[in-house]
Amino acid sequence: MRQIERGLSKLRLLCAPRTSAALVACVAAMSFTSPARAEPGDQLPGDGVFLVGDDVAPGTYRTEGPSNPLILVFGRVSELSTCSWLMHSTTAASSEDIVNSNTSMGPMYVTIPATVAAFETRNCKLWMRVS
Repeated sequence: MRQIERGLSKLRLLCAPRTSAALVACVAAMSFTSPARAEPGDQLPGDGVFLVGDDVAPGTYRTEGPSNPLILVFGRVSELSTCSWLMHSTTAASSEDIVNSNTSMGPMYVTIPATVAAFETRNCKLWMRVS
């Protein structure tokens, strides 16, 4: 028996060889179970919305900067060449609930307080917790 984990579900494949060597009969059964809850990590990938307290712990984080090289479009720096972060007052993480943000073409730090609901990052390299 083999288990394959994909997101919130596990796929169990039960395979048994038939009498014919060329054919294999398999029965697949899915069970929808939540994975074990992990503690907020000390690293964040460069893109995504992270819930403060659940996905990311409050604290100070550092990134090396944009995940893409410098791209110029008609003499202007492309948005793809900048690293941005946004703090949201609600878990919906919409443009209406932004309470703080910053954009940079180089390394930067951010201090995520426990008072914000979500932290969003765009086009950044890995964020590492420094304190």
